[in-house]
Amino acid sequence: MSRPDRSTNNATKGGKTKKGKAQQGAASDRQARVAQIQKQAKSASRKSASGIWIGLGLVLVLIGGLVGWAVYDQATNRPGMGAVVTYDELDDPSDDLGRNHVQTAVQYQQSPPVGGDHNSTWLNCGIYEEPVPNHHAVHSLEHGAVWLSYQPGIAEDDLNQLRDLASQEFMILSPNEGQEHPIMATAWGRQLGVENADDTRIEQFIRDWRQGPQTPEPGAACTGGTSVDLVGG
Repeated sequence: MSRPDRSTNNATKGGKTKKGKAQQGAASDRQARVAQIQKQAKSASRKSASGIWIGLGLVLVLIGGLVGWAVYDQATNRPGMGAVVTYDELDDPSDDLGRNHVQTAVQYQQSPPVGGDHNSTWLNCGIYEEPVPNHHAVHSLEHGAVWLSYQPGIAEDDLNQLRDLASQEFMILSPNEGQEHPIMATAWGRQLGVENADDTRIEQFIRDWRQGPQTPEPGAACTGGTSVDLVGG
């Protein structure tokens, strides 16, 4: 009896084995490539996130540097304000200026006045070509206005510069004959006298004291009052 020929079976099995190994190898290669791609993707993601944080850090450093420079520049270039005269102390209630509403004209110790009793109607902020009533203007100071006054006859260039400054909110500009300095800046309890409108202390005074911490009634109106004297005298 002849033996069955097993060479075909063995060949078939060998072919299957080789084919299976080849498939396993291919699968292993694919897995390796996938793993490599995932690894590269994670690395790129980490690098991207790291780049974003580094960029944000640089932006914050830049902003901090600019803010620091602005503070330093303002401090070093701030004009000396030692000439500002203070008529009331923020931490001394006994030194407060009077704030009563009165119906008659008031005689003030300063020209222009820096505060004190005043009429119940405030002066509308704006630019005036004629002297304004003190008892109304003081009420505007109480609301946080800065009053720029000048001696009649100052140079036209100075007057134009004052008009530009007075075009802001909570500003009054008017002539005031007899005042000590050619130009004076007045807020509630604060006053500065200068010789000309080029003096940088005027703008600094406005920044410091217009609606400043010394304002008795910050936020109160500087319009809707009066532009004419309601008392006279």
